[in-house]
Amino acid sequence: MARQLKLLFLALSLMTTNAFARVEVGKVKLTKSGSTGIVTVGLKGKFDTTPELTIKDDIIQVALKDTIVWPKIEKQVSVNEKFDTKLLAYQFTKDVARVRAILPYDIKGNEDKVSLEVSDNEIKMYFPITANKKQVAVTKAAPTKKDPVKQKNAEAYDEGYLAKLLKDKEEVTNNKNKNNVKLEKTSESLLALAKEKNEQIEDTVSNLSSGVEKGGFQMSTYIFKFIGFFALFAAGIFFLMNFFRKGMLKKGGLGLFSNAKMVEVLSTTYLAPKRSLLVVRVQKQVFLMAQSEKGMDFLTEIQDTTEFFKEGEKALTGSNFDTNLDTANSGSKEFKLKEVTQNMKEASNSTASSQQDILNSLAGQANQEEKVSLTAQIKKKVKDMKSLQ
Repeated sequence: MARQLKLLFLALSLMTTNAFARVEVGKVKLTKSGSTGIVTVGLKGKFDTTPELTIKDDIIQVALKDTIVWPKIEKQVSVNEKFDTKLLAYQFTKDVARVRAILPYDIKGNEDKVSLEVSDNEIKMYFPITANKKQVAVTKAAPTKKDPVKQKNAEAYDEGYLAKLLKDKEEVTNNKNKNNVKLEKTSESLLALAKEKNEQIEDTVSNLSSGVEKGGFQMSTYIFKFIGFFALFAAGIFFLMNFFRKGMLKKGGLGLFSNAKMVEVLSTTYLAPKRSLLVVRVQKQVFLMAQSEKGMDFLTEIQDTTEFFKEGEKALTGSNFDTNLDTANSGSKEFKLKEVTQNMKEASNSTASSQQDILNSLAGQANQEEKVSLTAQIKKKVKDMKSLQ
């Protein structure tokens, strides 16, 4: 048993060593170098596998095998504007962790400018910094179509009319500016609303995924369950061996492996062709059955089984091998102690008498011819049994 416990402890130590030998993501940060952004992923442990880089729209993602992220890392950083970029590091599967950078602009067309630099305990992800994608072009108002003015001499124009024209021109310019301002405000509000909804959706998806990941991967819970299972397994083996040692499961101990006859036919009495009576024993019960060409029929149950077996034994082997017990009650049980003692004295005084004569005098068996040896009686009984069979 001690050897089994040692092997169990060794297996658990090996599994826990392999589980904690994987690399763990420590921190994620963003730095800028001119028109290039750098996402640095700090690792705890030696990273010796190849990361998988994925670029899709405004997302740059790196998948790290045999890596653990606990707890989930999520932070807002600035690239072009304040807090316009999100960095995520989460556990995707049991053995794969993902690091994402969600940018405020598309990388489409600049994929060749995205690169990775891998070292033992650090991964750097380089990407270009461009203008934000979420900008709406402000449409220019269509130029007002002026009515054709007939050419007249400069002297014909009235100064009041010219002043009115200048005033109308200023009003048109002011209206254009107001329209442009309203359009810019409307576009900015729509962009802000769309950005906020997009962030809410991303947060919801990330929270759901993190919840699933937390529920699906917990190293401490996995180790405790594993230790508990092996403890129950070892306890079961221990109790089973204890039962075997005490003999509770030996042959016949529970009655499952006993080779005793469950059903036995004690006797068969033939009444006619294809008709007979059977005495059948089932465990401790004895039944009288009738057998014919139609099958077997139940007649009755023999209640006094002890007397039944005693009568059968007496019919086969007699009352006893040594004495005739069936006639013992018919003989006289009276005797005189004085006569017995006198016979004993006479037998002791006689030199020709032996110990056997003394016993014969006590039993009242003086005649040597009436004695029958034990072997002769056994032979006779065996002959009687053969004739019955």
